[in-house]
Amino acid sequence: MVLFRHLKHWLLAACLSLVGLGCAAQSASDCKPAPENVAELVQIRPRFHTVKGPLAEFDPCHKASRLSVPTRWNGSPLPSKPPLVIIAHGGGGLGMLENNLATALRKHDIATLVFDAYQLNGFYQGYPFWGSQATNESRQRMIYKAAKGAYEWALTQSDKVDTRAIFLQGVSNGAAVVANLASVVSPEHVRGVIPEGLPGMGIGLPDTVAVPVRLVFGKLDNYGGKHQEDWMWQRQESCRVNRLPSPEIPMGNAQQCNARQNPADMTEKPIDWMQRLKTQGADIDVWFYDDAAHGIFQGPIDRKMLTYGTDNTTFSWTGSNPSAKEKMLADLVKLIQSPRP
Repeated sequence: MVLFRHLKHWLLAACLSLVGLGCAAQSASDCKPAPENVAELVQIRPRFHTVKGPLAEFDPCHKASRLSVPTRWNGSPLPSKPPLVIIAHGGGGLGMLENNLATALRKHDIATLVFDAYQLNGFYQGYPFWGSQATNESRQRMIYKAAKGAYEWALTQSDKVDTRAIFLQGVSNGAAVVANLASVVSPEHVRGVIPEGLPGMGIGLPDTVAVPVRLVFGKLDNYGGKHQEDWMWQRQESCRVNRLPSPEIPMGNAQQCNARQNPADMTEKPIDWMQRLKTQGADIDVWFYDDAAHGIFQGPIDRKMLTYGTDNTTFSWTGSNPSAKEKMLADLVKLIQSPRP
């Protein structure tokens, strides 16, 4: 039964002129408002849902899409076009974590592009719903289509940013999305992909990557864990949580581990996926951070529990100490500002 239908309206993005920050206005010809028949939210059990139907394209004119290009203190352009980080939000939607990271990056003269895939599809329920009442695969499918569209649109913005210095960063479900995008983006334009708090379930993880990948994990990341030390990088779930990917998703381990083919088998651990690709010659590695849990830019460490649906309560620690956040930011800035090989 369809519980919600998407909201039919969409709004042009409002750009704020702040000291040291330029918010790029978009041409009306770039706009891609979602059609009326896009995305239906369907309950599969009490307080738990999936999404069916066609999904929305990335719309740079939507109020939840924002390209922010740093400027000098007086609003004048930087001496050279800045690199760009496209941030794919986590399962709860665009929120404080992504905005905190974007703000920190812009202080280092790095442009950012953020969006909310759920709002692009007409869903405005917010974090309390999306954080715990929808499947990973349905959230990842929406984020993937929006993030891929954001990347393709960013390639047309060479008048504002350096389109040969694009980086993709994503947290949690967004990490699974950017890990898959690492298989299909162009090395000519994308210099690195940074999946943070990467889960191994949903749309799965790709068999190959075309660009450098640096996984990020807080050493206290037990988000969604069954016990306190059920760390995200070592996490396995039954294959029933994976959906056999649609054709637009790159070939990966969900083709061999999904609800249709082998629901009783177990998903590949994210750290094992990384090691498998590294053995095959991929430029892939992992950064671990002390005093950090899931979503390092979320705020202070919060040792909370989270209930999915009605009865699946898990450990879900989030946030970090300031030292971990500063270290991660320094590592990101060093990677982004390093000269092209």
